[in-house]
Amino acid sequence: MICNFYKYRVVINRNSLKIFTLIINIMKIKVILLVFVFFTVSLGLKAGNDELTFKQTIIAKMQYPEFAKTQKLEADVYISFSVNENGEIIVGQINSISPDFMDYVKAELKKIKVNTDNEVIGKTFYFRFTFKYQE
Repeated sequence: MICNFYKYRVVINRNSLKIFTLIINIMKIKVILLVFVFFTVSLGLKAGNDELTFKQTIIAKMQYPEFAKTQKLEADVYISFSVNENGEIIVGQINSISPDFMDYVKAELKKIKVNTDNEVIGKTFYFRFTFKYQE
């Protein structure tokens, strides 16, 4: 088979044509994957930055409380909450074997004020805080 490639005449046999077609298809797949990865990463970074910082702030706030140190108390607290348009954290549901730990978590969350332009506004979050005594 003879074909024109730009200004050049190229002779291609069947095996060469199959290899050439395979290479073209592989390159198309690579381009599609690169575009997909680029958009996934760029959107992920945009979507994750504020939310990730918010989650890190919440986790950092939940230190082992002073009231529990003397009795070496331990508990898990399960909580769902959302952030309203004023940047306040609104507790939805909370559950634990210890009412003291539940009160502690609610009090610490009330101290956090979220910027009103933050992307976490209106979202609901679910956390489990595990409080273990460490000497």
